Amino acid sequence: MSAWYARRIPLPLHDWPLAALVAAFLLPGLVGHDPWKTEDAIGIGVVHQMLSTGNWLTPTLAGEPFLQDGPVYFWVAAVFVRLLDFVLPTHEAARFASTFFVLLALWWIRLAARELYGRTEGDLSMLALLGCLGLMWHAHETAPDMAMIAGLAGAYYGIAITQRAPLRGGVFYGLGCGLAFLAKGLFGVAQPLLAALLVLLCSTAYRRREFGFAVATGLAVLAPFAAIWPFLLHSEAPAYYQAWWAWQIQNITSAPRWEYILDTAKTLSWAAWPAWPLTLWATWAYRHRLREPGYAVPFMAGLVSLVMLMFVESPDEMDTLVMLVPLAIPAGSAAVRLGRGAVNALAWFAIMTFTLIGAFMWLMWFAALTGIPAKLAANAHRLQPGWEMSVHPVALIGALALTAGWLILVFRSERSNLRALTHWAAGATLCWGLAATLWLDWIDHGRSYRSVAESLRAQLPEHYGCIESRGLRLPQRGLFDYHAGLETRRREVHGTTDCAYLLVQTSTRERAAHPGPEWVQVWEGSRPRDRERYRLYRRQG
Repeated sequence: MSAWYARRIPLPLHDWPLAALVAAFLLPGLVGHDPWKTEDAIGIGVVHQMLSTGNWLTPTLAGEPFLQDGPVYFWVAAVFVRLLDFVLPTHEAARFASTFFVLLALWWIRLAARELYGRTEGDLSMLALLGCLGLMWHAHETAPDMAMIAGLAGAYYGIAITQRAPLRGGVFYGLGCGLAFLAKGLFGVAQPLLAALLVLLCSTAYRRREFGFAVATGLAVLAPFAAIWPFLLHSEAPAYYQAWWAWQIQNITSAPRWEYILDTAKTLSWAAWPAWPLTLWATWAYRHRLREPGYAVPFMAGLVSLVMLMFVESPDEMDTLVMLVPLAIPAGSAAVRLGRGAVNALAWFAIMTFTLIGAFMWLMWFAALTGIPAKLAANAHRLQPGWEMSVHPVALIGALALTAGWLILVFRSERSNLRALTHWAAGATLCWGLAATLWLDWIDHGRSYRSVAESLRAQLPEHYGCIESRGLRLPQRGLFDYHAGLETRRREVHGTTDCAYLLVQTSTRERAAHPGPEWVQVWEGSRPRDRERYRLYRRQG
């Protein structure tokens, strides 16, 4: 026992400890809760429509075309639903598509960084992506952006290995570009295409025949991905194709706006932490080497993604995730070369931050379970009215295992310059895991729309005809369709209709204008402590 205790955990993590950390990050939060807004609700709504209608060609949400994302993520999610429908409901099985694509992204980033810097740097770059705070929540949603991240990682891995293996590099480059296109359309595929062009122009190391051969191979591999689905759209659903193409062009050609640029910068400041400060330091410290492959590839990729974000029509938090791949690739190399002072600062910041957060989550859970301390227990119930505490043995065992693993890593890992990223990734995994085990029911109670949707459906007769809606947003449309089978005709799209019912979404901040004398309110609903309000009206006469 003493010999085992004296043995330190080598860093960075390899083999099964690394696999265990990745599994501990990816698995908690996939099952055990209803769809949550925003991305989870939209994604599951599209998958639900795909499975219920049998239409796998044109993604739709609550009966209307869904143009923002390509079909590949929804195809994979639907396949997971078919494979797992005997044990899991649709919304839980569909989330495994995100697990699949995040695993691909982690693996390809690891390989890309290994190729550019070395084995140790590759492992740390994977941990840099895993530890990014912006990935923590969205990796467990039904989010098509996970497929785009995987595609970008595959494309940049392809570029990285072109000097050593041009054919293999070209194939991976083409596969990554194709995946990014089928995930997010022009916004996804334009980034690796432009990055390859800039690498060719700016790095003398890539001005070789092998790189040209690799890019040509990649374009040949990309061609069927970029042609077959749009061709089928044009042939089978021309109206959908025209709307999709118009949206694709509009989405990446909008004039930059300062408020959007500032919002994007604010989002990246936390979503890409800790990758962005490491990469920023490496860019400055090795600015004289930016034309070398190890820095030209991620730097040009990041530059392209950053510029493209400025031209997105209205960038949101999900759009900024494209920066995670080019920021994570060099972050592992930067972590290896950090000075001892910076390593100690980041490592201790991670240890103190995540240990305190984890301890507080355990304390709150104990208070909610026992009523001691009474004030903390009261706060837990006050924030989620109607929530009842319950203990799930599997979740509790998982939370205990995560906590034990964190403590073992903190106290038994070797005092290495590599511990900063390892501790950060493990600490982020701990906090997400505790939230998704100890507090999953509590979170789900406040974020689920099931009770609202079922209450609304109960107010409608069996044959209600159609429902018109006003102000109903994308996530809510998807959730009302998924939970209650309600598809609404939006006034914003179809204008006033002759439907017998009207569903209006407002908030506590705005006073809902009455739709008119011909309408009478028959129902009002909301989630606990939520500002959203839903009102159902019936046409008179």
